[in-house]
Amino acid sequence: MAAYSYRVVMAARIHAMLRALAVALAWLGASAAAQEVSEHDYLADLPVVLSVSRLAQPLNEVPGAVTVIDADTIRRSGARDVAEALRLVPGFLFTYRNGANPQASYHSGMDTYGSRMQVFVDGRSLYSSLLFGDTNLGLRGIVLEDIERIEVLRGSNSASYGANAFLGVVNIVTRNAADTHGAMVSATMGDRGVEDNVARVGWGDEKAGFRITASRRVDRGFERVYDDSHVSRLQFRADLVPTPSDDLMFQFGTGEIARGDGAGTPGNPYRTIGQTDAFLLLRWQRQLAPDEKMELRLTHEREYFVSRVLVAGSGMSAVSDSSGSAQRTELGLQHSRVVDHSWRLAWGGEWRHEAVQSPPLYFSTDSISLHQWRGFGTVEWRPHAQWLLQASGMYEGHSYTGTTFSPRLAANFHVTPDHTLRAGVTKSQRPPTFYELRADSRLFNLTPGVLLFGIFPVPVGTQVPVQGWPYLSSGTVKAESMVSREIGYLGNIRQANLRVDVRAFEERMDDRIDAVTRTIPNPAYPLLPFTSFDFVNRPGPLLHGFEYQFDWRPLADTRLVLSEMHIRSVRRSTSMNTDPLEAPFRSHSLVWFQKLPAGFDFSAISTSSTPFRWTGGSDLINTPRRLDVRLAKSFSIGATRGEASLTVQAINGSYQVHKVDQRFERRTFAALRLDF
Repeated sequence: MAAYSYRVVMAARIHAMLRALAVALAWLGASAAAQEVSEHDYLADLPVVLSVSRLAQPLNEVPGAVTVIDADTIRRSGARDVAEALRLVPGFLFTYRNGANPQASYHSGMDTYGSRMQVFVDGRSLYSSLLFGDTNLGLRGIVLEDIERIEVLRGSNSASYGANAFLGVVNIVTRNAADTHGAMVSATMGDRGVEDNVARVGWGDEKAGFRITASRRVDRGFERVYDDSHVSRLQFRADLVPTPSDDLMFQFGTGEIARGDGAGTPGNPYRTIGQTDAFLLLRWQRQLAPDEKMELRLTHEREYFVSRVLVAGSGMSAVSDSSGSAQRTELGLQHSRVVDHSWRLAWGGEWRHEAVQSPPLYFSTDSISLHQWRGFGTVEWRPHAQWLLQASGMYEGHSYTGTTFSPRLAANFHVTPDHTLRAGVTKSQRPPTFYELRADSRLFNLTPGVLLFGIFPVPVGTQVPVQGWPYLSSGTVKAESMVSREIGYLGNIRQANLRVDVRAFEERMDDRIDAVTRTIPNPAYPLLPFTSFDFVNRPGPLLHGFEYQFDWRPLADTRLVLSEMHIRSVRRSTSMNTDPLEAPFRSHSLVWFQKLPAGFDFSAISTSSTPFRWTGGSDLINTPRRLDVRLAKSFSIGATRGEASLTVQAINGSYQVHKVDQRFERRTFAALRLDF
């Protein structure tokens, strides 16, 4: 009954909001009726984004709600990694599992690892094949100083980007090497051992640009928690223009992350988890004609993960291990064309091969692999200057779970050049990860003897004694799906220098993958069977609500951005294991950017939410509130440009982040950047 009452109230609020919008737009439409609408009117002063329909589009023509975070906003926010910057996006939740593991998710804390978000860097997916499909770790390796912008599609987009674009898409675009000629160094030092360093050098000419970036980010995490963090990265990028019609981009990168974990108990002792990775990215774009373009992309990635610890309890000592390696190769082709003034289209295909080897996770020395192939297409039709209709679809094949189809239909109506209404419906899929399909994790008694697979110590000349069986997958789990419906409004009120973005949504999730316990026979002790986790599909939640963002520039040097989300998670079945508080009822952020005289710059960012918890062991996070402030001074010494800044995070005091005893304390750090 409470859920029904909430839905009635929520519907009334949305209807009232839309009625107000309709009145305002009707007035605006009447005042603009005599104006002749041109294509230039629609495109003026709006960012062009690339990550929604695979067609370059201004914000008022994308089939969904998009937030763009540019390099200037990232710098002025004082963020040390991408996850911190994402808290500026309406509907995004941000917290830390511990100081070494920041987490960001859209709408709900149902995803500790970020596997339901698709994250790209220059078209390369950060999705990890290891364990539960982590993207949060991949975000930690991004060097903020190299980012040109971050495009965030708020909502499902499997129709354009396939599996894992389930809750949204984060597309990180780094700067062209031709735009980073010269040298740059930056250093940051502060509380809790904060010590960040970046060095970059770029060179070249109009035909070829090159860049090398080296970075290191270190801190000691939270008080009374073993969560030290060391992130190192080395990356090379080359941008070549061999002919007026061709662009080639080549990237190579390698990195290492070492992070503390554990609670210091016998069942969860302290340990250091290590990860190394390397990737190659090659992208070729050819302009076939003024209105026709083709792109070919090849990526290859390898990653290695080491997490091994001795656990004790109930008279036993055992090795808990989740170490392993993975590699991925992806080949993609895309073609886009403007047919005439009314029609545009994009189509293409991708092939991906993934392989994982992890004896402790799968109880086998064999490599486990899968293939995925995709065919996608988008058609954009403009029947009238004020109308834009779009249809997209992705057909995917998966060597384990079969084929799926993800469609999207969307319509944008330009009431005036500055005011657009949009509506859309889409279906998205998320196939199970390797671990959800094939998990076989066992604990073995630690006694002197030989090594099993070169990892597990076991007694000589005896059968391997299994002491525990944490996970054993039956392999019957199938892909999750989500149907999303939304309506929205994007407005540019020029008289007030105000931009408004409003989205109302309903997201119905089906076949949510969940871990449940089951009993496994124990050959050694039949009366003491093992209790193990298996993966099954259950009904998912119904998420509905609305979010908005007001971006106001009352003065030339002042910018205020207010973002807010109201959401409700409804259990659709008594068999669901869904926590209604894994989505907060309300979350908000308020940003104030102020340029001051004499080259000074001030920023303040306030974020808060109602209580919620993350799936996977989080305690109730009780009303987290955080206020960050930053003061910076720009200066020049000859041809050298620089900026010195002081940032205080959580200046209002500590707040809980994951567990009751884990708190983000006030943290102060200073930074100096020099561009030569």
